Amino acid sequence: MQVTLEHVTHTYQPGSPFQSTAIEDVNLTIREGEFLALIGHTGSGKSTLAQHINGLLAPTSGRVLLDGQDIHQKGYDKREVRRKVGLVFQYPEHQLFEETVAKDVAFGPKNLGLPEAEIAERVQEALNKVGLKDKDIAEKSPFELSGGQMRRVAIAGVLAMRPRILVLDEPAAGLDPQSREEMLQLIYGLHQQGATVVMVSHSMDDVARFATRAVVMEHGTIAMDGTPEEIFRHAERLEQMGLDVPSVCKLGIRLREMGLPCPEDIFREEQAMEALLALWKEGKAHGAE
Repeated sequence: MQVTLEHVTHTYQPGSPFQSTAIEDVNLTIREGEFLALIGHTGSGKSTLAQHINGLLAPTSGRVLLDGQDIHQKGYDKREVRRKVGLVFQYPEHQLFEETVAKDVAFGPKNLGLPEAEIAERVQEALNKVGLKDKDIAEKSPFELSGGQMRRVAIAGVLAMRPRILVLDEPAAGLDPQSREEMLQLIYGLHQQGATVVMVSHSMDDVARFATRAVVMEHGTIAMDGTPEEIFRHAERLEQMGLDVPSVCKLGIRLREMGLPCPEDIFREEQAMEALLALWKEGKAHGAE
């Protein structure tokens, strides 16, 4: 399953004095099995683009295709899009509203008209996937839980629809360090289980760790598209766009400025450790001479 955006432009309040174009002439194909990171400065169009992927926003011009079909074409069942493409907003816990966790997670499947037995099965399956396996949690009010747990409940509500593609807008925003890491590992685990993941992120370190592909947005257009290795080789260009590079990239740059033979494609911690170990061994060998 893949989503394709063809020449997609989205203008807010067209024809009014407040008209603004958030994305312009965007062409993008999201392929099955990818972990795609959408990155860019605030206002670059990331969230607007993300909301086109599941049809929440319709293009002002252009087309959004799901497996080759235009999802905004007359007669296309929008419920099919919501089944196949799940969207998790930033701070999704703010959208919880039911009196129990189980009812909140069941909201989507219930709207599909599924039998009660299947709804119950999906609720438990989704809660298990997000690490909320304690049966007592299902009957608690979601507002009794911690912030991290509430966000897991909100994500479980999306997973209960069993989407093939999962779109997340800054899923770790506002969480404490431990909850943040747990959330990112949860998303990575879902990807490992076969989900296609599209994640809007400001953290270049997270992109380096988890993404298989990165798309950089600037002024509503796609400025760069490639693997994290390819993207982070352009540190100066990213800085011009107001973006950072992973911490380990900065370390590599500093080592090269010092005249040390450090590879240019270091962007993960394990790669940095290997490079530092190689430098240490080389230094030790020269010392022995």
